Amino acid sequence: MGKVEARKQQELYGEALAELSRIYTYALGDEELTTYYTQRALCGYLAGEYDLSLTTTEEARFYITDPEALSLLTLIEALSAGEKGEWERSERAAMQWLESQPDSEERKRQLAKLYDSSPKMRNPMVAWALNFIPGLGYFYAGEFGRGAISMLVSGALATFAVGEMVAGEWLSGWIVGCGSLSTPYLVGQERARMLTEQRNTRLLATHNDLLRNILLN
Repeated sequence: MGKVEARKQQELYGEALAELSRIYTYALGDEELTTYYTQRALCGYLAGEYDLSLTTTEEARFYITDPEALSLLTLIEALSAGEKGEWERSERAAMQWLESQPDSEERKRQLAKLYDSSPKMRNPMVAWALNFIPGLGYFYAGEFGRGAISMLVSGALATFAVGEMVAGEWLSGWIVGCGSLSTPYLVGQERARMLTEQRNTRLLATHNDLLRNILLN
């Protein structure tokens, strides 16, 4: 545990988790077990291992009875669930944690307002699939300007290709039209997926910054 604390002081939270994984929990007493689970949940959160942190908070409740440790685990659960976009779980844990805090009524009102406006996460693969029709994936990602440009450019190229082929100019229609269209078409699908991921990350960061400010103020 001394090594774990040293890694935490260096902000090497992944390495702290590695040290924790070397501990045989069956050999720990009640107090040591409490320390182990709280440190594992905390380091998991700080290392960005939110699934591990949430799993640890669930498991710990079978072994820990200390009220302060349980309160800390509830706080970590609220923060980790928020990072996963699991708003119901995050809100439930956050409200439960505030029950043990003094002068928490105002913060409860702030939390209720925050969770009422929780962002809706979008599926990056849906954006990828939608961009089979160029531009739709961008619209799904919230990038309306890029979506309109993509749709106009792709439409213009497709119109040129069809016009050339109808006029009997198959070579120029195929090479200039379809050849030019294939690059933005295929790249656009991956770009739409990436933009959706970036959107989700940006909204999560904004929401969870506010959540931390309310809970840790």
